[in-house]
Amino acid sequence: MGTEMSQPKPIVVYLHRYPPEIEALQWPALRELADALAPAYELVYACMGPADGRRDAELRRNMRVIELPFTVDQANGRDKWLKTRRWYGHLDGLLKQLRALDPALILCKETLPLIPGRVVKLGLPTIIATNDWWWSILLGHWRWGRWLADRMEAGEVRSWNRPTVRIVACTRASAGLLAARGMDAGRIAVINEPQNQAAFHPLESAQMRRELGLDERLKYFAIFGIIRGGKGYDQLLDWWKAAVAKHADWRLVVIGGAGGEAWCRRQIAKRGLESAVRMVGWLPTKQDVNRWLNAMDAVLVHRRNSPDNQGIIPSALYNGLSTGRPVVATGLPGIAEIVRDGADGFLFTPDDGASFVAALERATADPAAAARIGRAGMARAAECFDSRNVAQAHRALIDQMVGP
Repeated sequence: MGTEMSQPKPIVVYLHRYPPEIEALQWPALRELADALAPAYELVYACMGPADGRRDAELRRNMRVIELPFTVDQANGRDKWLKTRRWYGHLDGLLKQLRALDPALILCKETLPLIPGRVVKLGLPTIIATNDWWWSILLGHWRWGRWLADRMEAGEVRSWNRPTVRIVACTRASAGLLAARGMDAGRIAVINEPQNQAAFHPLESAQMRRELGLDERLKYFAIFGIIRGGKGYDQLLDWWKAAVAKHADWRLVVIGGAGGEAWCRRQIAKRGLESAVRMVGWLPTKQDVNRWLNAMDAVLVHRRNSPDNQGIIPSALYNGLSTGRPVVATGLPGIAEIVRDGADGFLFTPDDGASFVAALERATADPAAAARIGRAGMARAAECFDSRNVAQAHRALIDQMVGP
């Protein structure tokens, strides 16, 4: 009597330049997605290698990993950009290798300029993530750069508009921007971003302030993440100069960098804000960032009012909300889909310094009310950014595209 041969599982490729150990921190639904796909698909993850050589066997349990022959230190701005150049140099060979696998679908999580378009040309079913508008990130420091970036991005989006392609946007506002740039609205799925509940969570604020040596007589506000001009750090520092002229006990804490620290220090010195702004640099772990955020009177989420920022959900938003501290955020359309002013956070009018200062004043005027709103923000983050829901939504979209 003959034996039946089991059919091989269809392959789903997850394409990202960083290894899964880093991606699982940046996109915390990766573990849940690997688990959700495992019964029906083989997940192949394509990336660079980890800088420290460590590989998380449990994370990689439900995936096969293809690593390029070099590593990346994501916390080192210079190494990150050098290795990104090497990534481009190896991309053609990597795509040929992936095409030879005959995958059922490619999940293109790498949105660096021109890469999604090269993936789309393979002619395979493809899902493209669109959280980062890289032309705007690279050129958004200048007005002419933002003008050029808008046109480059529109050209890229139009090149994705094929029957085999679906786009994942994190907000309705982002979906609207994609449609305005030429993407068929019927090919866009809205799936919120996942939060990292393990790294960002409430701690006892007074204790954190003591441990970090912060002055209990002062009020502290933190902004955190990669420093770049397109986010509006220069605009924020202009506003801060006006804020501390009115509130001498306010201090801005800048956490992070990845290459923009020197520029930010020059901007601080240019405005004479050395005593009112503290830069702590790129902290070793997200748990260290969490300690600092929990010591703050409020967490800031600031973005300049530009097309690339209007629909996004910055990771600083859901990570900040997850600490339970009051969050003060720019009222751009995407952010305003999540934060309801005065209910689970505080919003200020984009590009309006007076509105920014007024929002900080509201966040600090009544500590009991601010604490209540901070707790509501944490609940809102759990509602909107649940990693299991995000993973299941991606699995459903993959099923729909791959078919029986």
